Amino acid sequence: MSNQKTDGLKTIMVCAETDIPTDGSVITRSVEGQQIALARHNPGSKRVIAFESRCPHMQAPLKFGRVVDGEVVCPWHFFRFDTETGNTIACPNSEMHLATFTVEQRDGNVLVQLNSESSDRAVSQ
Repeated sequence: MSNQKTDGLKTIMVCAETDIPTDGSVITRSVEGQQIALARHNPGSKRVIAFESRCPHMQAPLKFGRVVDGEVVCPWHFFRFDTETGNTIACPNSEMHLATFTVEQRDGNVLVQLNSESSDRAVSQ
């Protein structure tokens, strides 16, 4: 596992790029004690995105959702969230917000930025 700290952020290697499905499905990894969801920005895309693993509406596990065009769809009530901004789609009065994470793809690995205040724990699947 690779950790780098810069400006209050910690960059952590969470998996290989090949671990991320190319069909719009979502996987999760436990990173520094929190579950993070990872997916491709669009089915077949090389770009990887990361966001919190539970829907802020009723805590549905987003690993059972789908990502298309950078939007994750909750499997329970079909709420949609922009995976870059965390904003809800087609629900302008909603105060729900999905936490998102900056992703770096380097040397075939996926790295995610977290606040450096998190304690150092291993990444697990």
